[in-house]
Amino acid sequence: SGVAVPVAVALLLPAVQQARTSARRTVSKNHMKQLGLAMHNYHDVYRHFPIGTQPGTELQPEQRLSFFYSILPFVEQAPLFNQMRASEKTRWDGNQLSRLTAVAIETFRNPNLPTELPHATHYVGVAGVGEDAPKLPIRHERAGVFGYDRKTRFRDITDGTSNTIMITETNDVDIPWAAGVRTLKSLTQEPYVNGPDGIGSPTPGGCNVLMADG
Repeated sequence: SGVAVPVAVALLLPAVQQARTSARRTVSKNHMKQLGLAMHNYHDVYRHFPIGTQPGTELQPEQRLSFFYSILPFVEQAPLFNQMRASEKTRWDGNQLSRLTAVAIETFRNPNLPTELPHATHYVGVAGVGEDAPKLPIRHERAGVFGYDRKTRFRDITDGTSNTIMITETNDVDIPWAAGVRTLKSLTQEPYVNGPDGIGSPTPGGCNVLMADG
């Protein structure tokens, strides 16, 4: 019995860890489903998906608020959105917004990806194919759903919403959810999943993606 107990523990631990990982993956999928519903509810109200970075400002894209700010009212964060609204044209990391953009939002996080950054997001919008994807015109063949200034509507997704990736998991652990440019990813180098572009997941078998049909 003295040998059997540690052997049994050694056999059980991987199974327990696998079960926990699977449960966390399910939580991540549920978070992405909430993001999909938020995107569609936003489209219902404004007749287009959120623009990749906050429009109507002279700031550079990397200084602007991300599309996550735009969907805050649709993920039960309306009070935070209302507090930020007066300063939405200012830098996301500036003095006027720094306290608010440091708020942790559980829906924006993948529990399988621990991070020391409380206000991190582990989901990113897909800008398209190529390093210049966020800057491409809306009907360009390499343009994705999100661009720095693109206002994508359902009819602009000519490949079909069920065939187009809108949001994906990322294995980058230090992306603030409010950071405009950093919350957008393009496919630039193979392997596209768990490669240099930062699209991927720490769990085995690739990563979860959210299609444009929700």
